[in-house]
Amino acid sequence: MNSSLIKSALISEKSFTAAGNSKFTFVVDKSATKAEVAETIAELFNVEVLDVNMVRVKGKVKRSRKGLGKRPDFKKAILTLKKGSKIDLFEVDKDEKKQDKIKEEGRKSKTIEKEKVSETKVTVRSKKEMPRKVI
Repeated sequence: MNSSLIKSALISEKSFTAAGNSKFTFVVDKSATKAEVAETIAELFNVEVLDVNMVRVKGKVKRSRKGLGKRPDFKKAILTLKKGSKIDLFEVDKDEKKQDKIKEEGRKSKTIEKEKVSETKVTVRSKKEMPRKVI
């Protein structure tokens, strides 16, 4: 086991969505292989790894006042774990009641906003009623 292969967990909206399906994303060393990553994660977190997908991400070129700069390249590993296994770094709330409650609150707030908009009245003045500019 070589724990220096795993640099960090990749935390993004997409990775949290995938974590709900037992897929976890890590930034790994550029020289790491699928077998090494699977073995390291299995030993570190006591989980069973079913599949490993590796992606090399090229760093973006960014402009600034001082000229061009480049973000570093990195390699990420997307691990598929056995159903029911989870890694505590990614806290995914799969409580469907909470999800439904949040959605319902969002719907209620939208209908309240629509009612407020419909209550406001707009009056349009004719050209004769418009005030004239005084020079």
